[in-house]
Amino acid sequence: MLKTLIKKQYQECFRSYFVNPKTGKRRTKGGIIGMFVFFTAVMLFLAGMFFGLAFLLGDGLIGAGMQWLYFVLMGILSVLMGAFGSVFNTYAALYLSKDNEMLLAMPIPPSQILLTRMSLVYGMSLMYSGIVWIPALIYAWIFATVSVQAVVFQVLLIFLIALFVTVITCVLGWVVALIASRVKNRSFVIVVISLVLFAGYYYVCLNMMSILQKLLMNAEALGEGIRVWANVFYQLGKAAAGDGKAMLIFSGITLILYGICFFLLSRSFLHIATRSHSESKKAGKLSIKSKGASSALLTRELRRFASSPTYMLNCGLGIVILPVMAIFALVKREVLDAVLTGMGEKLPWIGTLLPMAVVVIVCMCSGLNAVSTPSISLEGKYLWILHTLPVSGKMVLRAKLRLHLWLNLPAALFAAVVLGICLKLEAVTILLCCLFILAFLWLTGAFGLMLGVLRPNFQWTSEAMPIKQSLNVMISILLGFALPILAALGCYWTRNLLSAEAYLGFVALLQAAAALGLTWWLNTKGGAKFETL
Repeated sequence: MLKTLIKKQYQECFRSYFVNPKTGKRRTKGGIIGMFVFFTAVMLFLAGMFFGLAFLLGDGLIGAGMQWLYFVLMGILSVLMGAFGSVFNTYAALYLSKDNEMLLAMPIPPSQILLTRMSLVYGMSLMYSGIVWIPALIYAWIFATVSVQAVVFQVLLIFLIALFVTVITCVLGWVVALIASRVKNRSFVIVVISLVLFAGYYYVCLNMMSILQKLLMNAEALGEGIRVWANVFYQLGKAAAGDGKAMLIFSGITLILYGICFFLLSRSFLHIATRSHSESKKAGKLSIKSKGASSALLTRELRRFASSPTYMLNCGLGIVILPVMAIFALVKREVLDAVLTGMGEKLPWIGTLLPMAVVVIVCMCSGLNAVSTPSISLEGKYLWILHTLPVSGKMVLRAKLRLHLWLNLPAALFAAVVLGICLKLEAVTILLCCLFILAFLWLTGAFGLMLGVLRPNFQWTSEAMPIKQSLNVMISILLGFALPILAALGCYWTRNLLSAEAYLGFVALLQAAAALGLTWWLNTKGGAKFETL
């Protein structure tokens, strides 16, 4: 039974690679190969980036005879990458899977269901941590002298590090689930915690080079500090360097932690999973009360967005990034002025493109917020509720598009105005930037909603599938990146023919016309098609 459950879990995870979510039919062999080739290309790109990082660390540490410290640092990075890559899916995978109720109703021990869920978490942790650890090993095998015993230990550590990461992410998922089951507005608590992790992650990324320089300059003191304060990573590094005793210690610590983790989670899994499920069912109800139908539908969409941490984090991150970025630009205004002055001396025409800099930055950040794109698929098994209500498909789609605009516009316009002030743009120019951004958000929101109507996916067991693993969302985000870049290129090529203000107004009108056409389709053919889904 356990083998069957694990097989089912992984089949569901990679279902979109084999089955077309739109038709429900199996993809052709070429389509399946294409999906896996694309996935492999992305993984190789990330692995290449970490190989470059391994080169920077290894050149200073391995050459100085501190091979173990090199593996310590790369091990820490692999644990951080593994935890960061899988922690946002762990809570949903463990406690919010769509088939939890069905499996719990069967004669299957909850511990087996938990072990099945944890096996998927382990697989994700293995993939993300391996992206860092395997390039680190390849660098060491090429440029360092490594014993046969060390190579064996290093390969085994690929799987042990993934198990260590699984413990960390499962504990974090359990903490989040425990808080979520006791806090009324649990989604916002989860989002706040996640944003704090995001902030720490991006701080490290932005300051990576200075951090690496400090590490290499104080390598011996750092190694001693790790040995005293983070001994488990010290043992990891020594084990990777070929120390048999350290290998036994790290393996023992990891296995003991996993056993304790599984024991604690199994004690609370049934309670949290059933409580989470019963509460999630309430989110699907639509209470019209005394409101009009349009207001009630919009309120329903807002509640759906606010009730899902996965939805908010993956389709609303730009809403947080934009005001933070604008305030940062305002605080660092003197630095920004100095940079612009230096660029102006080398590129005299740069001043004419400053309005495009505003719209490109704001639009690319807003392009991450594909709120409308997965909204159709997220209806899932509650779609019948909308079909039984006295509302048309056009009204439902309008509510979803309005939510997209209402969530994105305030942050985007605020950022545009603040950035425009920081760049000393004229008031008319700032207004045109805002109109450009409004048309852009209208266009991308309507386009994403059209994709949702044409290519819905209601056969999901975790909401992460239509949100994070959806081709629709990927296309929508790529469009959100491509449009402002193409607009910036067009502005550069026509800078001697049109002023930046005239160009902004022209492109804004083009986007508004395209958005109007898509909105007309949603109100007519799209609304009719939605009623037949």
